[in-house]
Amino acid sequence: MVDQDKQIIEQLRDEIRHHDHLYYVEDKPELNDSEYDALMRRLKELEALHPQWAVSDSPSQRVGGMRAEKFAPIVHKTPMLSLDNAFSVEELRDFHNRVVKTLGDDKPIEYIVELKFDGLGVSLTYENGTLIQGATRGDGKVGENITANIKTIGSVPLKVRTEDFPGYFEVRGEVLMNRDGFEALNRMREEAGEAPFANPRNAAAGSLRLLDAGITATRPLEIFIYSLGYVAEHKGAGFATHEETLQALKRMGFRVNEHCFLCQGIEEVVAKVEEWQTKKSDLEYDVDGLVVKVNSIASHKKLGATSKYPRWATAFKFTAEQAETRALEIICQVGRTGAVTPVAILEPVFLSGSTVSRATLHNEDEIRRKDIRAGDRVVIEKAGEIIPKVVRVILNGEGERGPAFQMPTQCPECDSSLVRPEGEVVWRCLNFSCPAQVKERLCHFASRNAMDIDHLGPAIIDQLVETGKARRFSDLYILTREDLISLERMAEKSANNLLASIAKSKQAGLARLLFGLGIRHVGQRAAVVLAQTFQTMERIRQESVEGLESVMEIGPIIARSLRAYFADEANIREIETLSRCGVELSVLQSASTEGALERVLEGKQLVLTGTLKNFTRNEAKEIISALGGRVTSSLSQKTDYLLTGTDPGSKLNKAKELGVKILEEEEFQKWTGQARDE
Repeated sequence: MVDQDKQIIEQLRDEIRHHDHLYYVEDKPELNDSEYDALMRRLKELEALHPQWAVSDSPSQRVGGMRAEKFAPIVHKTPMLSLDNAFSVEELRDFHNRVVKTLGDDKPIEYIVELKFDGLGVSLTYENGTLIQGATRGDGKVGENITANIKTIGSVPLKVRTEDFPGYFEVRGEVLMNRDGFEALNRMREEAGEAPFANPRNAAAGSLRLLDAGITATRPLEIFIYSLGYVAEHKGAGFATHEETLQALKRMGFRVNEHCFLCQGIEEVVAKVEEWQTKKSDLEYDVDGLVVKVNSIASHKKLGATSKYPRWATAFKFTAEQAETRALEIICQVGRTGAVTPVAILEPVFLSGSTVSRATLHNEDEIRRKDIRAGDRVVIEKAGEIIPKVVRVILNGEGERGPAFQMPTQCPECDSSLVRPEGEVVWRCLNFSCPAQVKERLCHFASRNAMDIDHLGPAIIDQLVETGKARRFSDLYILTREDLISLERMAEKSANNLLASIAKSKQAGLARLLFGLGIRHVGQRAAVVLAQTFQTMERIRQESVEGLESVMEIGPIIARSLRAYFADEANIREIETLSRCGVELSVLQSASTEGALERVLEGKQLVLTGTLKNFTRNEAKEIISALGGRVTSSLSQKTDYLLTGTDPGSKLNKAKELGVKILEEEEFQKWTGQARDE
């Protein structure tokens, strides 16, 4: 029996590694989340029974271990050099001319052009195919040992194929966070009273250097491998080109970015630079330029390096699109959790494809650091091409500035005293009955990704709250036709339509209800995972913190937040009232939104392009994820559908060339059950 368990453990490890590779590297998962979770739970159970068979490269080791006291220094066997920068096409041609002069050869120079990720450089060391060490770049000569944290990243293989490198070898790559993950993390931090990260790079770097690997495991980190480092043993005579090196890394199981281009001569490189200056915004992650490398490895050796840079490569840096405008005033908004956020109201200005009239200032500390005042001329840019932010104030002596901004001491909505909890950067209104919080909670509850109550928008919710007809979620389910007709611009037909939508939402299902309740840190994906795992609200309510943490994708922060929510008697009473109103609290008895719809996109890969009319991109991605699908950033023959909005761009033509099915937004809405009544 013991020998049989050992064999099963090895089989489970191999099977999970295989599916990790399909999911994180190939973007072609074969298992749904519940099937994968079942394999992982079985492996953990057997490893707990047989600790003598513990190995460092087991897939179960990704979840993070003991907190580290500090990071030990690691000396790189070969330096991790920086790249010299080119900021213009002329400087790029100067680089090419230096290469030609040094090589002294009339043959055309082949270059490999790769995306320059805005992340954190790392090295991964393997021995006999097993990951034994992860380190930061540091100063290029000495980095920090972050092995425990590196192992938590799903796209880092803990074991690789060793046909090309049977012994000890090192690869280099970039750890990053995509924009959606960055936005979700910042929302969670702001709700928790923590300072938001300024950009995805800072978020990735901060997450990777946490002393507690368990927290790192909850962060949406990814990696792309872009080169070899030190190699102790190589099978054969080595690679002739950098292109061959990248192909070998892919064969071994590493995630190599698909946007790598072989260019004949510098003019093809220049064309790629001009192309990607505009295309970079189509990506899911930030890139701040392109890396240009001579393809020939022999030429690398001949060109050599300075003490800081290789002479066979350079980085072309994109220019960030910025705009100047005026901050007309600074107001404060109250969110559904009571967080008070300062916002700059701007003179409207066109930037990166849209008109910008406001920008979040995050918190009091951020405003003081940048010294932003009402009336100031400011420079703005879109963080990750998406979120407007104030970069700096323009001080040109044009006149006396306004007074420094002061956070209000009273809530701008209910006049309650604001508090800034110790250790937090966010000021909060603690009045649970604050009208602004009540309105935001009801808007969230009724939203498309929560209970999906059509026809119930902010204007109607404002009236319901202001007239005292609705303050709790359950109040919506006891509204009468007379209640609604008494509202402004509410005719009998509209009232009937809204009542029908409210009644329909009772069968939205457990996942949507969990998300709609607005429990801190429980996003749409976590709600789906919890519903699939526990099946009923009561089982979630009774589960311990440890039991919740044992669920894949549910970390300690979410687990503690759930326990705190269910420890509040007012929340329990509200859930019981919802149940008495007929709201479904179980997956088993719910309508098809959690049954049949969950299978609509099972195992399918989708790419988004263009501007969607009825969804933000993030909403569309969350819907696809909740229905079992996966969104990838670029088209390939593995893509099942291209979801198109207006102005789809070049991806539409590429999809047609590849034979990828085109899915228009209206068809997507009907197909996934997200259609709206006009």
